[in-house]
Amino acid sequence: MVLEYMGGGDLFSHIKKHGRFDHESGRFYAAEIYLGLSSLHKDHIIFRDLKPENILIDFNGHIKLADFGFAKKLH
Repeated sequence: MVLEYMGGGDLFSHIKKHGRFDHESGRFYAAEIYLGLSSLHKDHIIFRDLKPENILIDFNGHIKLADFGFAKKLH
């Protein structure tokens, strides 16, 4: 699988560099992660490797989930 370049890095790097997010940023990223996971769950896909290193950020600050090696498709 190939993913386009995500110029914002990963969530782990942002946390390591800046420390805690402010309330508004934390709520934004939590909502984006929720939307991504709920979209996968609607398609019966379980994303089993959720960690900050697997959450990529684009130039606009939106996230994409990466590394579906442990993902599982339910029938």
